[in-house]
Amino acid sequence: MLRGTLGPLPDVPRIREQGDGPTHRPCSRPAAAEQVSKLRTGEKKTVNTGRQSVEWLYRQLQVDDDWAIRTLNGFKWWADKNAQTVEVLGEEAAPDGDIGYWISVRTQFLRDVDLTDHQVAGIRALLMPFAAMAGPVYDAKTRTVDLCSLVRVHQDISTGLNPLISVAAVLQIGEVSIMASEVAKALHVNDATSGHPKHGMRPRPDEMAGVIASLIVPLGQQPSKWSATEFHDAVDKYMQQPPSLGATAGDTGCTVEFPYGDHSSLCQMMSDQPHPRYGNGLFQLQSFPVSPMSDAEGTRLGLSLNATELAEKPSGYGFGSYVYRDGSVYFTSFLPNAAHRAGLLPSLYYSSASRARAMSLRFTDHDWTEESFDLSRSSMMRAARLRR
Repeated sequence: MLRGTLGPLPDVPRIREQGDGPTHRPCSRPAAAEQVSKLRTGEKKTVNTGRQSVEWLYRQLQVDDDWAIRTLNGFKWWADKNAQTVEVLGEEAAPDGDIGYWISVRTQFLRDVDLTDHQVAGIRALLMPFAAMAGPVYDAKTRTVDLCSLVRVHQDISTGLNPLISVAAVLQIGEVSIMASEVAKALHVNDATSGHPKHGMRPRPDEMAGVIASLIVPLGQQPSKWSATEFHDAVDKYMQQPPSLGATAGDTGCTVEFPYGDHSSLCQMMSDQPHPRYGNGLFQLQSFPVSPMSDAEGTRLGLSLNATELAEKPSGYGFGSYVYRDGSVYFTSFLPNAAHRAGLLPSLYYSSASRARAMSLRFTDHDWTEESFDLSRSSMMRAARLRR
């Protein structure tokens, strides 16, 4: 529930808002044992949706047992020469008792990275602007860059989100296979290849390493799966009330405003902006004005945001990457046609709202209240008045 007297958001599949008051605790086997104990004592049944999602992904990705190892909260496998880890990072409980689980997909990409100015410039030019469903995350302790996606799932939305997470996983595998060697060379670092602890380096890639060529690209050559009807319906049914300040729809997309300090931030969803590798789909762009800074400073800020939102705790669906340009921080994401699901736009809208709220608090020190939704904050409303 939003703070103030706004009331609950409409009942559609969505992630929980940052202000719903969750309590975080890391996943562990003792927590699972506690759930079993509750069942034995007759308490309300608790379903570990996170564990179910991970097991579903193991089957969906057709993971070869010989090239995988089980971890405490998931699994690690080698579809090619770069390991991918799929696991539950943590969980959070809302006041109503509903538990959300953070599902992480992380694929090793680069190592021996020190974030020199040359490397920062390369990451900005080669990785961030073309992010699809994952973003680069830098770890200073290990001096590595991984491709990461991070999504909060709970029982009501896991059926719809699990297929999206599986698309993100195969895109990571393919992107690393396609780009790692050349990007490593350009940045003067090394490709983060590794081998299975028992079987060593994989001699031939798994079929999943070729899904981009065999499935994603062919589907992307078709017209965008997101239709004009979907955009208009989403705006009319969900986006003309809080947490939005207002929204407009067209045949190829929609634009929605969210409170951002004393002003607003924009979120655009567009079906007429194809990805250079994946073709047609849905391009999403959220913009957050910030104090001017150099491109290098902005890129480091984007990497810092990625480290939090894609590897620790997501504020919205962690499919994409932050990037800085011309005085604004952007979150950019692209869902290829293969990721299309009927009814997905409202969930993407509420995910964007969660991100907008988190960024408002971070960059303007303003959380959302009843007054945040005064239409005087809407740039689209002010522009409409000027045209009269």
